[in-house]
Amino acid sequence: MRRWLPLRLAVVAVVVGAAVLTALLVRQHEDPRSEDLVLHSYQGGPAGAEPAGDSAPGWVLGEDGRLAVYAAGSSSCPWTPTSVTAEGDLVTVRLETDDEGPCTADLVYTTHVVALPAGVDPGALEVELELAGRG
Repeated sequence: MRRWLPLRLAVVAVVVGAAVLTALLVRQHEDPRSEDLVLHSYQGGPAGAEPAGDSAPGWVLGEDGRLAVYAAGSSSCPWTPTSVTAEGDLVTVRLETDDEGPCTADLVYTTHVVALPAGVDPGALEVELELAGRG
């Protein structure tokens, strides 16, 4: 009499399972730039920085022990830190842009403040900035 009920429940279960799987896969492929990595962002260079005339990226160690990394690029698709790693007192900050959407054709500095990795001596700090996609 109600033979159609198990079939409908099976179809509903498959649809819900597919939706959950899709949501998990999309979440895994989201932009890796996490709010945990970047503590604070703003347009312009950090206080005390003297940006080079050739728009090269740079960094400043703040009095609070945090690293302010700045790079010139599109204001709507700025260079953003995607990883901060350390080998001894050499800190490497990898910056990437999200240029899949429309980006303005302007050139402004954007600063991102990140924490130093544990164990890095601020007095012996060396920083290497890597712009992904640039040789």
